[in-house]
Amino acid sequence: MATESGTTIDDLVEQARGMMAMTPMLAPQMERFWKMQDNLLDEVETFSRGWFERRHEAARSALDTVRRTTGTGADPSGAMRAVAEWQQYALQRLVADVEQWIGLWSRCGARVSELEMQAGKDGLGEVEKRARSVAGQKHSTPV
Repeated sequence: MATESGTTIDDLVEQARGMMAMTPMLAPQMERFWKMQDNLLDEVETFSRGWFERRHEAARSALDTVRRTTGTGADPSGAMRAVAEWQQYALQRLVADVEQWIGLWSRCGARVSELEMQAGKDGLGEVEKRARSVAGQKHSTPV
């Protein structure tokens, strides 16, 4: 039975069979892809946790600086020292942000590369296994 486009049910079944034959070879790629996604999410979560901790620390230290510079008995030299200390620690937090950011992307790049190489090896192994299986079969040619 043919459809309006001239494609028969047999053609569709043959196309589906071809797609299904590829699935075992794609499985390592798909599995590694989702494993990589999970690993990257773990890395970003770790980075974010540290970033938020530094932001909380920044807010608390800013509040402390405001209290030290505007409180009762605050003197100008004490206020200048308090602001200088706050700036020093703020700069240290920014440096930590940059270091953590670079580390995040270095680790993520390494994980992606590693899992991509493993997936390629697994895929080649699957192709080799299938090729051996096919080569080992006895074929009969109808006359």
